[in-house]
Amino acid sequence: MYDDSHAVPSYWEATAKSPAQSYSPLQSDEACDIAIIGGGYTGLSAALHLARDHSIDVRVLEAGHIGWGASGRNGGFCCIPATKMSIDQMVAKFGLQETKRFYASQIEGAELTRSLSAEENIDCDIVSDGNFNVVHAPNCFDEIKQEAEQLEKLFSIKTTLYSKEEFAEIGHDSTEQFGALHMQVGFALHPLKFAQGLGLAAARHGAKLHAHSFAGAWNKNDGWHELVTRDGTLRARQVLVATNGFTREGLHSQFDNMMLPAISNIIVTRPLTDNELQAQSWHTENPICNTRTLLFYYRMLPDKRFLFGARGDTTGTVRDGEKMKHWMIKRMGEVFPSWRDIEIDHYWRGLVCVTRKLTPSVGKLNDDPSVWYGFGYQANGVNTAPWCGMKLAHAIAGKENIGDLPAPLRGLAPKFPIGAMRTWALRGAYAWYKFKDDR
Repeated sequence: MYDDSHAVPSYWEATAKSPAQSYSPLQSDEACDIAIIGGGYTGLSAALHLARDHSIDVRVLEAGHIGWGASGRNGGFCCIPATKMSIDQMVAKFGLQETKRFYASQIEGAELTRSLSAEENIDCDIVSDGNFNVVHAPNCFDEIKQEAEQLEKLFSIKTTLYSKEEFAEIGHDSTEQFGALHMQVGFALHPLKFAQGLGLAAARHGAKLHAHSFAGAWNKNDGWHELVTRDGTLRARQVLVATNGFTREGLHSQFDNMMLPAISNIIVTRPLTDNELQAQSWHTENPICNTRTLLFYYRMLPDKRFLFGARGDTTGTVRDGEKMKHWMIKRMGEVFPSWRDIEIDHYWRGLVCVTRKLTPSVGKLNDDPSVWYGFGYQANGVNTAPWCGMKLAHAIAGKENIGDLPAPLRGLAPKFPIGAMRTWALRGAYAWYKFKDDR
């Protein structure tokens, strides 16, 4: 999962435009004001805003190619919220006002992703006008009805509820479709094209990007951070850690045992015919998640291929990846019976970042305020990561106070007490979620 020597084959890699400029590895000893570790949405957005809005000397170190990690592998869902907490849980922990501020930041994040695409001429195939949550079992409809009421009342998010029959007319039919909730927030896009576009924009405004430049060692001497790669060393006054689910243990002791990387898997079919689409009453380009805790997420791509995603395996081995692929093909055929024998053209995996905090972590280290961080998007980074990157850039430039962020976003997550047991904890959680979902 951490082999950054090559691109992971995916539908996105097969259809993305080649970057207009190459990003050579760091090949000498260099210095800058701000060094960013991670060339995904957080790091690229921070680099863009630092260079464009504040004329700050910034460099990005990416272990693979730009967009190699989750930013180039996700399903392309710009949706909310970036938390594993329910609304009630968040209100109980942080209070109503801070919960409202958190949801406002989520909406702002979706709007920022769209506006950056327009401002920087990023052609990333944006489609749809919101997101659907589809009820996977009849006894779950009351839950999304309550959620719709809270979204409208507390956060002024426009929602629409559909019965099973109504959604079959405007969305789709399936064996796990018993109604749906539409949220008028977000859209779908081509995630790798967006990442590449952010990189090109950052470089165009003066940021320097280095691909295939894994920071294998991190030292600090005389107020300078020294990030050592295979072929060079980058010295910087400040460092932003923006590696999310692909953060390696040992990068910095403060972040060890703090992130739980969870594997997300995606399959993509061949293009479907109009008759095949009609067989499942398919009518929408909106991205869709179902109400399972161990969810399925899916969408119809612009070329009429069907993308179907799921969580599941925990080892990252090739063997278990193949098992997961075959399980997903089987389950897709069970949920959408008319597509049971449709050929699968693409399968790939990536890592999302879950933390004990259950919300993103954004800020700077207390014992070394020259080290900044943004991670833990709980599998909702397409809207959240660019927004956090922007906020971090403004804070680094001294134009905003990072302490003014909504409370759910501020500060580090607690460490896992026994880091080596994280995978076993995830396996236990998956087993419990499956039991709940199948009741």
